[in-house]
Amino acid sequence: MKPFAIILALVLLIGGISLHVSGLGALLWYSWSLSGKALPEQALNLARYQVDIEALEVAGIDDDLSALTYNAERNTLWSVLNGEPLIVELSLEGQLLRQVRVEGVSDMEGLTHVGGNRYVLAEERSQRLLIVEIPDDAEQISVEHAGSLSIGLDGDGNKGFEGLSWDHVGQRLLVVKERDPLRVLAVTGFVDSPQGGSMEVQISELKAPNSPRLFMTDLSSVSLHEPSGHLLLLSDESRVLVEYDVEGEPLSLLLLRRGRHGLSSTVPQAEGVAIDTERRIYLVSEPNLFYRFVPR
Repeated sequence: MKPFAIILALVLLIGGISLHVSGLGALLWYSWSLSGKALPEQALNLARYQVDIEALEVAGIDDDLSALTYNAERNTLWSVLNGEPLIVELSLEGQLLRQVRVEGVSDMEGLTHVGGNRYVLAEERSQRLLIVEIPDDAEQISVEHAGSLSIGLDGDGNKGFEGLSWDHVGQRLLVVKERDPLRVLAVTGFVDSPQGGSMEVQISELKAPNSPRLFMTDLSSVSLHEPSGHLLLLSDESRVLVEYDVEGEPLSLLLLRRGRHGLSSTVPQAEGVAIDTERRIYLVSEPNLFYRFVPR
């Protein structure tokens, strides 16, 4: 056994820390245990990623940058501001391209591209999901007539829905709840329901809230890498991005701390993650910071 592993095992034993309890001990254990793990060919292998755009301040945005999704049809990124109700379009280099004001929402935290001009928004406190159309020339949209779904889980408050990702293959919406408890949900029958028709929505839990595989202290975003079927879960508090295989097993970690993956400073508050067709990974952090990681 490696000396580090022996020391870490003693620390965990003496401190009485269980892998079923989220915390730094569990994160360190997984970081060590996954470091020598043989990965499937299709794995992203986050350990090999290095930052090539770090903490770029997005000009034109002062605060509240949250959520991230990749639109492959436009080859751009989209995000939301959870203070002022704006959806913003960004270049792959972090330049602000466009702002769209959204009427009728509050506390937007999640966003995912479905196809064409269709997106799904998530409101954190109300746990409401909204299907919106953003025309190419739109400067403002309203959700008054948008398809919506409210999911009441664990009471309301500021620990609700934080991230969304649309699974084109499985035709399901992936939703993460921040904490108390952590949840990873799959919602089917909502996005593809007929306009104005009845919805046969099914909601399933991809991971039990007390699963030792969810070793982070919170969840702030989710992104599905469709070619592999692997899931990326982002944690702001634990400062880590985790890759999971189709069976829900953790495969690799990207630690968002100073000195890791070429970072000169720790990512302060990671709120959104997306991945493009070239396997480049993008993060946004409050207040207005943009990051890009590339495989080496």
